[in-house]
Amino acid sequence: MIEPRSMQERGLRPGHKLTVVAAAVIAAIVAYWAFASILGIVAFLIKTVVVIAIIGGVLYLVMRHAGRRKL
Repeated sequence: MIEPRSMQERGLRPGHKLTVVAAAVIAAIVAYWAFASILGIVAFLIKTVVVIAIIGGVLYLVMRHAGRRKL
């Protein structure tokens, strides 16, 4: 026969508390790593766009200047 649990058995045991703390620490580390990775990727993309824009601007100015010159 199945007997109901007593009221004293309910609640978190020390093992459960340790599991909750470990899960919170691991979740914080993963969240920090993911946030840093996402920011790193976004920063890399922004820097790449800026470098391409500068190179394109310099090429545009050089070609425009070269087109004005009459030989």
